[in-house]
Amino acid sequence: MSETLAEVEQALATVQRVLDALTTRGDNEAAFDLAKAQYSASIRTSWPSNLSSLIRPLEAVGANTALKLTDEERTHVDEAVAILKRACNQ
Repeated sequence: MSETLAEVEQALATVQRVLDALTTRGDNEAAFDLAKAQYSASIRTSWPSNLSSLIRPLEAVGANTALKLTDEERTHVDEAVAILKRACNQ
């Protein structure tokens, strides 16, 4: 986990940026679902197991074309999902 800590922190920063973007753009339901998962994943003493709870909501945000994410934001979401999956499988 130590070698991926920087990547996990990068993924969590992406989650926060996407959450802020969703909220700013009025996609409140998606923002709320992602915020709930973000909160449960924020308890570092349970890493990496609790990071897995963030994967599915983040994938849902990335796949939802009705949300107003930019192509760059969707790319960052995909990268964050990949990082979290790797961290949870170690």
